Amino acid sequence: MAAEAINVRVSSPSYQAYQILHIAYTVAPIVAGLDKFYHFLVNWDTYLSPIVPSTLGITAHSFMLGVGVIEVLAGLLVAVVPRYGGWVVGLWLIGIIVNLLSIPAYFDIALRDFGLALGAFALSRLSAEYSPV
Repeated sequence: MAAEAINVRVSSPSYQAYQILHIAYTVAPIVAGLDKFYHFLVNWDTYLSPIVPSTLGITAHSFMLGVGVIEVLAGLLVAVVPRYGGWVVGLWLIGIIVNLLSIPAYFDIALRDFGLALGAFALSRLSAEYSPV
């Protein structure tokens, strides 16, 4: 590819949007996942519907530790294969939304996560154009 063509591609607004989303959906799940172990940002256990631990017979904290591992792996998947990782993160966020809708106090966070899911799906679509994998 000629240097001129590469410069046009890099300066393209859609390519820049792809890069922003790629970085965001790599870093955010990894940071949120790791924080499930440290609770530096928030006590994540409070965002879990009481239905989940009672149904599974485990504590909310144990469940959220598993969630943390999955989120770190999802962020790494986005880093390596954003075309598929974006779909995984988007669907994961839909699952989080379902969980939050069963807790009346968190409808605003469910709406925010819907916007994040749309961004993850947009990353997957942009990856079809800009990601070699």
